[in-house]
Amino acid sequence: MALDFSKYFERYEELVGEVDKLFATFEKDFPDQVKCEKGCCDCCYALFDLSLVEALYVNHHFNERFGGIEKNAIMEAADKADRQIFKLKRKLFQSNQKGVSARDIMEEVARTRIRCPMLGEGDVCRMYDKRPLTCRLYGVPTAIAGQGHTCAKSGFMAGETYPTVSMDALHDRLLAISQELADSLNSQYKQLGDMLMPLSTAILNTFTKEYLGVKDGKPLIDPEFHEKAAEMEAPSVPPQSASTGLKASGAVPQSEACGSCTEDKSKCRTCAEKSFSIVLGGPDKDGD
Repeated sequence: MALDFSKYFERYEELVGEVDKLFATFEKDFPDQVKCEKGCCDCCYALFDLSLVEALYVNHHFNERFGGIEKNAIMEAADKADRQIFKLKRKLFQSNQKGVSARDIMEEVARTRIRCPMLGEGDVCRMYDKRPLTCRLYGVPTAIAGQGHTCAKSGFMAGETYPTVSMDALHDRLLAISQELADSLNSQYKQLGDMLMPLSTAILNTFTKEYLGVKDGKPLIDPEFHEKAAEMEAPSVPPQSASTGLKASGAVPQSEACGSCTEDKSKCRTCAEKSFSIVLGGPDKDGD
């Protein structure tokens, strides 16, 4: 019998709903800065990984939706992208071994463009309604480890401060769902919940019980597990405030000290009253 991930997919789709509402807020409040429109595919060349629950979700809907020649064509494109990503990651690993700084490595990632296998004719996503969360937030200011980022095609200006989505908070929630899913499988792979992979790999994979390390082919026996997991609260993540900006290679980061600072941000020049953050699922600066 096939593994049933529907309970976790439902929780993931609730998160999708939050993200879509958040993006709509940016469109309403910053209509001149959010430039996303049909035919714009800048985000379809960006590099990012999927959490376990997202990878399973994309894989499920891909196999449900496509078949025949069309499916084979997409899988060939996914194989091409996967090979390019593998070569890039090997190169980045070698750079790290040689002592290249993390910032320089991330800037090289930001400069690299690899076409998403789901990008079809006319630069339209073949599975737009099931696209990952990173795709849904591309084009609005985001913060990763205290550093601001935004799309180069957007109207958000360098040196200005805007509401900023904490990607760290979002990733923590994705990993929490993924870990609960992994726990329910009683997998022999203790780090299964931390698994990350490109979308191309998620498409190509066959997520069998063997692949997921299900012991004796049997998930953890606990009929109340799914209900318990659904009631668990997401981990609390402190709000982050980040100034967004652009330069040729991507984002203009704040001072590295800002990411770990626990002081009153109103006292700092880079955390002035105008600078605040929107944390997924939480209030903004004024508590609205």
